[in-house]
Amino acid sequence: MTNRLRKGVETLKLFYINRLIESGLYNAADDDLHSLTLSELQNIFKKTFPPKNKLNN
Repeated sequence: MTNRLRKGVETLKLFYINRLIESGLYNAADDDLHSLTLSELQNIFKKTFPPKNKLNN
């Protein structure tokens, strides 16, 4: 179970990192980006890509 959880966290971190790099805000060689925790990446991602408000659609 631990290995699956670790792999899931790493997969999610890579998703956030890749999306932030694709947005042009970060460079792929930025070591600081790769050293961030999952929570830190989620916060940056939410600020960069705010959720769409379904009530305004």
